[in-house]
Amino acid sequence: MDEDMDFDSGVPAFQPQQQLPQPPATNGSDGRKMLDLVFVQDCTGSQGSYIMSATKNIQAICQHIYESGKLQAAEDLRIGLVAYRDHPPQDHTYVTKNFGFSSDINKVEKDLSSLYASGGGDGPEAVTAALAEALNMEWRPEASKMIVLIADAPSHGIGEYGDGFDDGSPDGNDPLVLARTMASRGITLFFVACEPALSGYQYAADFFQALTNITSGLMLPLTTADLLTHAIVGSVLENLDMERLIREVGQAVSQRILGNNESVDDVARELHERLLLRNESTKKVVIESIYRESAESKHNVEVYTNAPSLHEARPLLKKVMGTRFTEKYLHSRVTAGRYSSPYSPYSAPRPKPAPPPSLPTPSHSPPRKVVTDFAAFGAPKNVSVFGTAVASTPFSLAGGKAAFGGIRGSGRTPFDDDDEDDGDGDSGMAITDDGRQKIELREDAITLDQARRIAMQSAWRSARV
Repeated sequence: MDEDMDFDSGVPAFQPQQQLPQPPATNGSDGRKMLDLVFVQDCTGSQGSYIMSATKNIQAICQHIYESGKLQAAEDLRIGLVAYRDHPPQDHTYVTKNFGFSSDINKVEKDLSSLYASGGGDGPEAVTAALAEALNMEWRPEASKMIVLIADAPSHGIGEYGDGFDDGSPDGNDPLVLARTMASRGITLFFVACEPALSGYQYAADFFQALTNITSGLMLPLTTADLLTHAIVGSVLENLDMERLIREVGQAVSQRILGNNESVDDVARELHERLLLRNESTKKVVIESIYRESAESKHNVEVYTNAPSLHEARPLLKKVMGTRFTEKYLHSRVTAGRYSSPYSPYSAPRPKPAPPPSLPTPSHSPPRKVVTDFAAFGAPKNVSVFGTAVASTPFSLAGGKAAFGGIRGSGRTPFDDDDEDDGDGDSGMAITDDGRQKIELREDAITLDQARRIAMQSAWRSARV
């Protein structure tokens, strides 16, 4: 290991020849934790259940973020909302609606309730226009910054058949460029992939995976809208832990990558080892993957991630033949009677597939394998720091420990032995008998993937001009 850099303190042990820009602050001047969170919501025809879920649960979402994120005042959390459909002539209602930031959660709930799903046109939607709107909002320099994009269709111009704007977004923006600008400004993109609809497209899943890779965020495939609350809260709490470590070690990490020209992977491995030695733990949202691995998909993600623009990426893409889903997932859908055949790459225009209907949430949860105490989850359920009663919580409490609840499952404890290969070629967690996913928020030793995300974000922020 290079002993010239002290990861533990986050301060270089030597003075670099050229002073690098400092990563943007993520705390208020008084040390308070602050969060700016923007929801970017597809409002085209197939998104009704996701809009309804976000509207119904926004109070609980904010309550859990506030308590478990250990924010001190209501204004420390600001929620933004950008709704989008498509450009004319594909859609004549609106391209985007920007509701701005607010700490008044009642206003956010009202804004969400004004949205409804309609239209959509050709398949690809005005995703790029919506991301540009979100990027240019009035973000607080001192706040942690997150965008949660919820969609089941890709941007224009990524190479999909029948795209009404095959050359890209009519506004002239390129989503790959926007993602890199987000990364340089410390904005992390999380993408909720509404499946199985998204994978009806040839390149959409790879494209969105690349966008989240660029910003060091996560892609979360959901097969039912009633898991949306869990995905949002878990993503936010994990990202706040990542921000805490970036504030501590970001300067040293960026110096190693930008100043010493060391590889991100090498720096991330050393950072991971050092954080493990000091018993560093982080929250982590864990969701089972429904995607099968393929060389073509991996290639496409790398192409999108590294290409300067969509125009330069497209000639290098490879078609993924056959289904994108694991056999386990497809079998569970057939067993549940909710999904009869895999999507295959299409060769002719077709309407955007609608997501499967949501199943009712049971009144109880099976036993959970929980890994840490989250005392904030023990707050009275009907008390809200935002002044509005919270009717219910998406979380269950188990002996003072918290895990995601309200998720139907089989008799086995969710995520048991999840780090072991089950022998059928699909690593990861088993899917429940009724085809529904499981999702949990854990606190455990920091992972190598998280260390790499810290390294990437630190480098991007310090490289900002």
